[in-house]
Amino acid sequence: LWGQHPALSYFDHPPLNAWLQGLSGAIFGWNRFALRMPVALALLVDIGLIWLISKRIAWDWPEHFWRTLLLFLGTPIFVAVTAVALPDHLLVTFTLAALYFFLAFFQRWPELPRWRDLYLGAFFLGLAALSKYNAAFLGLGLALYIVVAPRARPLLGKPQLYLAAAIAIAMQAPVLIWNLQQGMASYGFIFGGRHAGLGATFEGTGQWLVGLLLLVGPFLLVPMLGFGFSRRKGEGLARTTFWLSTLVILGISAFTATLFHWNLVAYLAALPFLAFHMRWRWLSWAHTAYGLAFVGFMLVNYAVTPLTDVQGWRDEATGWAYGWDETADAVRAAQAEHGAGFVATADYTTAALLGFALADKTVTSLNPRRDQFDYWFDPAAHAGQDAILFGDTWRPLLGEISAQFAEVIPLAEIPVIRGGKEIDRHQIYLGKGFVPAPR
Repeated sequence: LWGQHPALSYFDHPPLNAWLQGLSGAIFGWNRFALRMPVALALLVDIGLIWLISKRIAWDWPEHFWRTLLLFLGTPIFVAVTAVALPDHLLVTFTLAALYFFLAFFQRWPELPRWRDLYLGAFFLGLAALSKYNAAFLGLGLALYIVVAPRARPLLGKPQLYLAAAIAIAMQAPVLIWNLQQGMASYGFIFGGRHAGLGATFEGTGQWLVGLLLLVGPFLLVPMLGFGFSRRKGEGLARTTFWLSTLVILGISAFTATLFHWNLVAYLAALPFLAFHMRWRWLSWAHTAYGLAFVGFMLVNYAVTPLTDVQGWRDEATGWAYGWDETADAVRAAQAEHGAGFVATADYTTAALLGFALADKTVTSLNPRRDQFDYWFDPAAHAGQDAILFGDTWRPLLGEISAQFAEVIPLAEIPVIRGGKEIDRHQIYLGKGFVPAPR
């Protein structure tokens, strides 16, 4: 849906992924092919970048390339973010590109500096930051490395460094302009609004460490720690970025819930060098087997039939993977029968899922918490209208939403059953006489 609403930037993400999704949709139409085409192209570029980096850092680069590619394609977190149309797939591509040029620059520095490499690294860093905000960890890692590494410190006296920084920062102009127009909304969300606040109980730290074990893989942690504590030449920038990102995310996890991919830049910084630290060949095969098993499990779970205990584990992600086509048909029929002016859901996630199934970019979320849909939906323009409302097991229709209508009438309940078990229950309502809540 983001791609169907062109803008300089967005409440919860920078704009590049939305721009490319909008372009793909304009070319190929509203379908899964258009949704996944940019993802597939980015993956091909990722493979090419791994090849280029291997040629840059390894004397036996063909073997290094294949080993690194195997790690990339066999690590659950990399598979997760390069297989779906999340902004992270672009973060992967442009972070790898920036790393390639920064590594190329520091290989020649200070004897024969090639400033073009520094500028290109800054350019791709700018694109990475236009994809996901956590690309900033690479920029901060670069800055810290230049300050603390004696070999890199003379760069502080070179005007070319500040020109490169200006390139990366200037590329964020769309995000900055949008935020100036919207009261710095994105930054308020990133630094405060999205955090639940766990009261420094370290509950989030435990969850993050479990996610690290599962999604990076237990067998890859050994070479990753080897990389982290190594003093191997040529790894300084990557290692500084790795520790900076990891320690910051670890610290954040003590106070709020963290998502598994927030530390992605750290894993990408380590990726090109992990093959050097995979000291036992059995680790590589064990990691590959683990990755294949994990990816196979996820593929079946999300595309064929649920393998998890959806209700018992509160596994909403699996529950949301099924049943949308049938529900979309029911919503269309209800909207036509009752002449509803709009369709709304209880949450931004279900609004996006239902909107895609309906091929309708006007589907909105009426959740009282601010989200991107508040920038697309004009409540005053719909005052007095009836609406088709949607809730489900995971995001039921809240009282705050029902209170915005003179009357809410249940229309249908659609159990989503797979493998003989109910994994979700979709509820459709008619909301009569919309009265917008004050914002």
